[in-house]
Amino acid sequence: MFTLTSAAMNLPTSKTTRNPQAGFTILEVGVAAAVMALTLVGMIGTVESGAKMMDVSRKQTIAAQILRSQIDNLRTQSWSTVSGYSHSSTSVTSNIESGFNSGTEGFTAVRSVSNVGGSASLVQVTFTVTWKGMTGLTYSRSSTTYVGQNGLSLVYQRS
Repeated sequence: MFTLTSAAMNLPTSKTTRNPQAGFTILEVGVAAAVMALTLVGMIGTVESGAKMMDVSRKQTIAAQILRSQIDNLRTQSWSTVSGYSHSSTSVTSNIESGFNSGTEGFTAVRSVSNVGGSASLVQVTFTVTWKGMTGLTYSRSSTTYVGQNGLSLVYQRS
C-alpha cells in the first residue's frame, strides 16, 4: 500500500490563498462605480419623465374642469344672451371657485360662436383652453356645444 508522508502533504497546489486583509482591485471598484452611475442616470431619467407626464395629466384635468365650467355657465344663460354673443373668438374668464384659482394660472379660454346651417335659432359654441406645460410645449383642449332657441344642448369634446 501507498502511504502519504508529511512532506507529500505540503506540496504546493494550483490554488492560491488570499490574504484575509486584501481588498478589491481597482478594476473591480471601477466596474462597480460604472454600473452604479448607469443605474442612477437611468433612474433620474425615469423620474424626470414621470414628472412631465404628471404635469400634463394634472393640467389636462384642470383644462377639462375649465371647459365643463364654461359649458355649465353657458347652459344657465337665456337664449337672448347666448344668441347675442359675438360671432368671433372672444377671450373668457374661468368661473372656477376662488379656492382653486391658483391652479388655473397660465390657462387661457377662448369662446367661438357661429350659427349652424345658416339658422339663427341654433348656434355652435366652442371653448378652447390653452396652456404651456413644464417643458414649454403648448397644449390645448376644446369642447363644443350646440345651443338651440328651443332648448337643444349637446356637448362634444376634443383634446
